[in-house]
Amino acid sequence: MNLQNFTVPVYLIICCFMCLDLTIELEAQGKNEEIEIASERLRLSYVDPVRCIELLKLYGVSVGSPSQEVDRTKLPVVVPMPETKFHETIPDHAKAFPKTETDPINEILLFYNEQKPEETGRVRRIIREQIDLPARKIMIEAMVLEISSQALDELGVQWGFNSDKANGGNLVNKKLDGANDSLVLGQIAYPAGSAQLDATVTNVFREFDIRLQALVEKGSAQILSRPSVLTLDNRMAYINVSEKIPVANTKFVKDYVSSVDFREIMAGIELAVRPRVNDDGTEVSLQINASVSSPVPGKDVIVMGMNDQQLAQAPTLSVREVKTYARIANDTPFIVGGLIAKDSEISTKQVPVLGDIPILGNLFKSKTETGLKREVIIVITPSVLPEDAPVHAGMPKDEDAFDQFGYRLFRDAYRIRSEDTFDLRYLTENQSLQKLQKVADRIVQDHRKYNRIYPYNKFALGSVPGEDALVRRQIYEVLKRQRASEVLDAEKLIFFKPDDDVGSGFKVQFLAEYLEEEAPFVLSEEGDGRAIGLCFRLTRTSTQAEELLREPVPEIKIVDCPDENSWRKLLLESNAEKNGELEKQVIFLRHRKDLERLKTAILMKKIISLNAADYILKLKNFTRGRLLRMPTIREEDVELIDADVATCFYHSELYYSALQESLQKDFVAFRKALSGTGYEQLLK
Repeated sequence: MNLQNFTVPVYLIICCFMCLDLTIELEAQGKNEEIEIASERLRLSYVDPVRCIELLKLYGVSVGSPSQEVDRTKLPVVVPMPETKFHETIPDHAKAFPKTETDPINEILLFYNEQKPEETGRVRRIIREQIDLPARKIMIEAMVLEISSQALDELGVQWGFNSDKANGGNLVNKKLDGANDSLVLGQIAYPAGSAQLDATVTNVFREFDIRLQALVEKGSAQILSRPSVLTLDNRMAYINVSEKIPVANTKFVKDYVSSVDFREIMAGIELAVRPRVNDDGTEVSLQINASVSSPVPGKDVIVMGMNDQQLAQAPTLSVREVKTYARIANDTPFIVGGLIAKDSEISTKQVPVLGDIPILGNLFKSKTETGLKREVIIVITPSVLPEDAPVHAGMPKDEDAFDQFGYRLFRDAYRIRSEDTFDLRYLTENQSLQKLQKVADRIVQDHRKYNRIYPYNKFALGSVPGEDALVRRQIYEVLKRQRASEVLDAEKLIFFKPDDDVGSGFKVQFLAEYLEEEAPFVLSEEGDGRAIGLCFRLTRTSTQAEELLREPVPEIKIVDCPDENSWRKLLLESNAEKNGELEKQVIFLRHRKDLERLKTAILMKKIISLNAADYILKLKNFTRGRLLRMPTIREEDVELIDADVATCFYHSELYYSALQESLQKDFVAFRKALSGTGYEQLLK
């Protein structure tokens, strides 16, 4: 067979395969070029970005480089933010102020296919559920005590001259007594507070008294310091309660000072603790470094010059230190050191001349031994703080001292207390609600934009349908308890009314003036069985130009309202949503008490605005211990009544009705949105 006959066909086959490969490659390039890359910055709350990137590799997530273009075939791709040298966490104030990067450094970049945003959900879940996890919080409480005991042991006899003024005394007494009743030679000065046994034999040889004494002084405990610090699991906490003692560095030339400069030494309490919590939070392992230093009394180093002149003096420090590792049960105090220092001093006092007589001289001597024993005890109590508990060891008591009122240039703030919050476990721990919240979180992780879209935003990220009504009511209780509305002047409340003079627009109307003319019963204490209603149509979401200025102007109407039940029913029916009707908020005023409620509603609106509505109207943010920024109210301020005030007015009374309405509507809307999607299976 002639091989040349097969040369051309083989060549053609090879060319066909090459053309096919080229075609496939061009098609792939065309598809890659069609991919629209979207990106977002993921903010990390706890973990370091570099460590996060390394852990993502273990999960098989594609990781790119800041210096290379993103590979479109491997989307989604996570890229670490380029490093910056202009970053210093705590700059040294002694140096020049450093140039600092203003861009956040705790972020990473996520690139993904804009047509398939759900592919990023897995990356977000890995980061949120496995990598970016908070460390446990631990409160370290320390108590440093010093127990000092001083003992005076005395052996011997003290002699004193007897003074007999009735008989004029003797010659020695008259010469030495002076204005005193007696003169005691070699007497010991007794410390205040000492227990003393005094036995005196008088008229010994007519001229002398003999005093036999026993002294006992008990030790006393003194708390030197009781610091506490909040730290995180496996992070170091450092406490320093010290004083700086200046010490002179002096140079002498032939007993003359040539130069003097000073250095400082630290004396006090230093405590460094590094805690580590076990898995269930029942035990804490601690690395402890504790030291207590103090000057030793009477042990200063003194430099003397010519003619016994003191030239310099430096203290002697007593340093007691403990370094150890310990494992202790949660909320259990334990002693890490009983550090003892002991000083003793022996002194002898005697009657002049007589005390020097051999053998017999002991009868005229008093020997005293003074012992000072100082023991420093350090007691440490670790407390693992619960993550979601409203109260823990690190929170102060509910006292007015933690509020912030009365500052001239700063905002007032009120610290939320236990009596300001409702017990809502029946709602937040409901299993049906928790399931919907988990599904909403999953959807928001897969589709980031849904965290602001109804009805997903009513359940995602810990949200609860109708929680805004509950928070408004809690704010109302705070203001009511403080009688905050008394500052507002009812004469300064205004609303807008149509300007009939020019035929368009609106003008300001003072509420008090309008009520005096049209509804004087509101200014009375009991009313007359009627109510005036101010209805605000919510048109802020409308796209029609003529609707823009409609919302601030209320519709006003006087209706029958014989009692409080009728008033509540009017509020409920008028503020309820109805199909085919613009959403509205309505205020009904019967008498002066409702006017006071209106003033409180105005303050509620100001508080919500001051604390950011998106933040403060969440139950997870209105918790015990947080500071609530309070508005500064002056009697001359003019306040506007609008739809937001009407909402606060309604929720201050019928908050549970508003909650029930929202729960029913949002549950139905969310289940309907899940219908036909893959996420519906998560509810099962």
